[in-house]
Amino acid sequence: MVRPLAVVGAGVAGLAAARRFAGHGRPATVFEKSRGLGGRCATRRVRIGGAEVAFDHGAQYLTVRDPDFAAALAPRIAAGSVARWEARLVRLGSDGSLSPAGPGDPGEPAGRGVRYVALPGMSALGRFLAEGIEVERESRVVRLARDDAGWTVGTESGRTYGPFEAVLLTCPAPQAAELLSDPAPGLAAACDGARMLPCWAAMVAFGDRLEPGFDAAFVDDEALAWAARDASKPGREARPDTWVLHATPGWSAGRLEDGADRVAADLLGRFLALTGASGPDPEAVLAHRWRYARSERPVATGPLLEPELLLGVAGDWTQGARIEDAFLAGSRGAEAIVRRLAR
Repeated sequence: MVRPLAVVGAGVAGLAAARRFAGHGRPATVFEKSRGLGGRCATRRVRIGGAEVAFDHGAQYLTVRDPDFAAALAPRIAAGSVARWEARLVRLGSDGSLSPAGPGDPGEPAGRGVRYVALPGMSALGRFLAEGIEVERESRVVRLARDDAGWTVGTESGRTYGPFEAVLLTCPAPQAAELLSDPAPGLAAACDGARMLPCWAAMVAFGDRLEPGFDAAFVDDEALAWAARDASKPGREARPDTWVLHATPGWSAGRLEDGADRVAADLLGRFLALTGASGPDPEAVLAHRWRYARSERPVATGPLLEPELLLGVAGDWTQGARIEDAFLAGSRGAEAIVRRLAR
């Protein structure tokens, strides 16, 4: 009899892992602490003047280098639910100067500067990956335990699930370390080696088009790291003119516990000061804090596994910083567990 498996986290890594398990005929239940899917591939929807407005406030776009990831996206690209984003992309200097963005910029691998986005928002990527996958939403895992029957998963609500033959954790490293401290202290220590960086994201909507001379910019600034016109992406409404501003890790860390309204106002002020752009007062200004936005550097060259325990961890922080890295980490983590189960 095929016994079920468990995945903790329904971000891109967790959903990719569940899909890889399913491809081997191994059903997996995915546990996700929030209502949404896709982790930082997220879209915030707000009401402005009676209309719903969307912002991609997490991952801005994705690039494709690996053939496995390309194969997973190919049907979506063919269907038009993933499309190229032909943005006017620049580098914005701390003095307000503009220069072309190049292969050395983050997310711009040499010779492969094609950027894709999911439609109608980046959160759609999680929904695509979750098709056919069993996901227990709003189920924060607080306990892992193992006995002769296998693994059990305990959630914050008091429910216990299992037994599962194997467990793969794809949540941020600090959360994984906490869950692993009792059953696998060695894996917990490896997770502790990951330095996760925060990011404040501001979302701004202007009634009329703002024209700073670009659609997206890598920013050389102490406070601001990225600015993008969300409305320039395919499948988005052109009005209002929506913008997403990402703060630098250092600035975000120093303002981590500040109020969202103050953070949003400060990031908008910095953006306008750098660009010199003028226009109407914004119709909406809000912010979201990503406490674990990305890792400073990968802690491994792939997933981490305790083979005798049939327990593993995988995520972009074990592979790299891109959406593609999260997908590959989850897929490879699942593959490593499947190979172990086959022994």
